[in-house]
Order: sequence, then C-alpha cells, then structure tokens
Amino acid sequence: MTTPSWIRTIGWGLFCSASWTWCIGMFLPFILLNQFGWPGFLAFFIPNVLGCALFGYVLNPARAQFVRTRCADLCLWFSLATLLYQAFFAGWMLPPLGAIAVIMGGLAAARFLGDSGWLRFAVIVTIVSALAIDWDGLPSLLELSATGTRPPQSLPALVPAIAVGFLACPYLDLTFHRALDRSPSRHAFLVFGVVFALTLLCVATFFDRTTMSPRLGNALMMLWAVQLFFTIGAHAREGCTDARPLSRRLLVVWVLLVGLALGWLTRLAPAPWWGSGEETYLRLLVLYGLVFPYFLLLRLRAVPVWLSVGLIIASLPFFELGFMQNRTGALFIPLALLLVLLMSSLVNRRWKDRLPT
Repeated sequence: MTTPSWIRTIGWGLFCSASWTWCIGMFLPFILLNQFGWPGFLAFFIPNVLGCALFGYVLNPARAQFVRTRCADLCLWFSLATLLYQAFFAGWMLPPLGAIAVIMGGLAAARFLGDSGWLRFAVIVTIVSALAIDWDGLPSLLELSATGTRPPQSLPALVPAIAVGFLACPYLDLTFHRALDRSPSRHAFLVFGVVFALTLLCVATFFDRTTMSPRLGNALMMLWAVQLFFTIGAHAREGCTDARPLSRRLLVVWVLLVGLALGWLTRLAPAPWWGSGEETYLRLLVLYGLVFPYFLLLRLRAVPVWLSVGLIIASLPFFELGFMQNRTGALFIPLALLLVLLMSSLVNRRWKDRLPT
C-alpha cells in the first residue's frame, strides 16, 4: 500500500529536523544564554529557524539544481566539515566508547538505510529526543535573565554575522536538497521549522541559571548521542553510497577520524595555543559564520575564487576579535567587504549586459 503523501511530507520534515539538529543547536544556545541571556538565545533561534524553513519555499527545482551545479564542490566540503564538527563534538563531550558507537552507527546507517528507512529513523530520533528533554526545566525558560556575563551592548554587532550564517548555510546542505527532491510537498519544511524550533526550546531547558551552564547528565548525553548519530549518518550518506567512488567514501571516514581525534585531544590535553574545548568549538563555528556563507554568496554572483579566498582570509582576524575577544564591532568590517564585492559584481554584470555585442 502506498504511503499517503501527507505522511511522507511529515516524515521528510522530521528527517530535516533531525539532520539539522547539529552540535551547534545542541550546545551554542548554552554559550549564548551564558553570555547574553535570552536575547542571545533569540539572536540564534530566529535566523536559524527561519533559514531552514525558508529553504523549501525559496528554492524550486530549477533554483535548487542551479545551486547544486554552481556550488557542487562547496556542498561536498560543507558535508565533510559538518561530519568533522559532529565527530569533534562527540569526542569532546561523549564517553570514548559512546563517541565511537555514534560514529560507527552513523556510517552503518549511511551505508544500509534507504529513504523509507531514514524516514522511520527520523520518527524514532524525534520521539527519543522528546523523551530525553528535561521537562521539569521548561518553566524555567520564562525566568531566564535578559543579561549574561558579557555586556548587552556587544550583542547587536553579533546579530548580522549570526544571521548571515544561518540564513545562507542551508542552501549547501545536501540532506535538505534530498528532502526537497523527494518530499511530495514543500510544506515538509514548515514541519521542519516547527519541530526544529520546539527542539531548540527544549534544549534550552537544560540550561542551569545558577551555574550558567548546561546540566550535564544522562538525559542530555542521550539527546546529544541520538542526534549526532542521525546527523553523522545523514551527511555520510551523501558520500558513502555505492554510486560514489571509493576515494570519496574513504575521505568521509578519514574526516570522521580526524574530528574524533581532535575532540579527544581537546578533552584530554587542550593545547595552550588553540584553547579549551569551548574555544575550539567556537573557532570551528567560523566555518558556518564566515567560510561557507561567504563562499556561497560570492559563488552565486560568479565572483572570482581568488577574490573570495582573499576576502575570507582577510576576515578571519575580525571574526577572532568578535567571537573570541568580545570586540564584536570588528564583525562589521567583513560584512562591509562582502557587500562591496557583491555590489561590485552586480554593477559589473549590468555594465557588461549594456555593452554592444
């Protein structure tokens, strides 16, 4: 019997929600709540939910194909970076055997599950995650402070950098493109947005207002493990199928091993020149706040690669100042440079269109 289209639509929405619940959504809220209180959480929450939900309504099949064609290499590197980030977080936060099990399980799911299996898996992950939530902490969300450990005036300069990352990065996510192609309706992304928003709110229930940090325990570890399992598997699937060359599948495995080793190294012997686990986590986050969104926007405007690389390298010190040293005003400089390049490419294209042939 054929599964009704509305059930498959919901299934793909749950698939996207489980796939997008990365170590970013499962840990960055705690950092922002610590630093800026609930305004910091909202600065993360709103563009994140909007960015993922709008993906299904902004792109039609032709636009999606254009993005995949123009940015094929970026989409691949995005999945590889995401795998490395999740493996790092698993090595940093989970017990060693748990981290290994999560990665091996994700690889096995990537290799053996088809679309229907992944949709069932998404339902299971959603249910398990809901059961892991600290429901007793839900009322405390209404009591969260509007301030944190950093001056409130530092937050507004962070908002544009956060928004650019979360609004742009979904277009490089191959699991989203798969869902857009396979779902009977784009309303799967409405389901995605609603479920993901609830997931982020529930993650925030683990924030302890007295210690200004997450309440670590079996429930949170279960939530992290289940969601990392799914995300690793969903992204590894884009590189581990039989249709991919062996070198691509081996690359996926090596990236996971490097991420896991980095997580263990950070946990056991953090390097003074690099910083603590949280600092490593934030420095890896620059991939999604700077590298991938800037490359995407510039690639779509056909800006030369050497200019894109130059802008990103020049922007790195400003992101270090903004996110690591709380000199958030520095983040306006990379944004201004990005806008200048985008506007100049637009003007240049219009000028060329007016030239006689």
